[in-house]
Amino acid sequence: MSVIGYYPGCSLSGSAAEYDRSLRAVADRLGAELREIPEWVCCGATSAHAINHDAALCLAADTLGKARRAGVTQVLAPCAMCYQRLATAAHAIKRNPRIAAALKEAPGLENIQPVSVLGWLGNGVSEALKATITRPLTGLKVACYYGCLLVRPPKITGLPQGETPRQMETLVTLLGGQPVRWSMATECCGASFALAQKSTVLRQGRKIYDAARQAGADVFCVACPMCHANLDLRQGEMGIAAEAQLPVIYLTQLIGWAMNLPAAALGLDKHFVPAMKVLAKGPAKDPAKEKH
Repeated sequence: MSVIGYYPGCSLSGSAAEYDRSLRAVADRLGAELREIPEWVCCGATSAHAINHDAALCLAADTLGKARRAGVTQVLAPCAMCYQRLATAAHAIKRNPRIAAALKEAPGLENIQPVSVLGWLGNGVSEALKATITRPLTGLKVACYYGCLLVRPPKITGLPQGETPRQMETLVTLLGGQPVRWSMATECCGASFALAQKSTVLRQGRKIYDAARQAGADVFCVACPMCHANLDLRQGEMGIAAEAQLPVIYLTQLIGWAMNLPAAALGLDKHFVPAMKVLAKGPAKDPAKEKH
């Protein structure tokens, strides 16, 4: 069994518990042990990095140091925001002598690699994943939504295609689904303005929804708790009728469903926009098109 360090972060320990649940179920099916980092702390993706950049780096470096002491060299951070903060700290320690000198945890951290859920699934896991698919997503049209933090900036994530990523589409295709081609895959959902400028968030969310619907999508596929919360929770406020709303499903939930894992084990019953109607009965029909 392969072992990888696991950093659930605040979101997967609370509001995105279904992401954590589905990830653990998928990892178990793949024969991977997620070794949770002992006594991990917040990554600094709240107000810390906006108020004090160095303090935010210290928070992330503290967790990386605990991973080193736990004997792991890779740290899986499924939340896009957590991954961004850990990867930023690792990048700064390697390339900024001032930061490295100021951080107590810095020595030895150059060997610790933060990994996103896309990086983990695409790095030698895809063949093992393919062998576990017994309930393919045949006919399901999927809008793969990366948001703004999962693959950018390339100097932090190490991915050369920060503006036109295809990693999620590759995985969805492997699951038997059909990724749609659409225009909003890497646009920000506006999460940071959820309290200060809610109207802006709703307008942006509606643009994202409209683009996915126009591309023929049946569901959104996401890997970020904030993107999920904005798109799953607010479609009614965006003026979208209940029967026209698109389920917002975590990538690990889609994988688990294709593995024929039980819906409850994946947390598929926890979303505001019901997901099971689409997954259990096949692609949803567009009510607007049904009227013509």
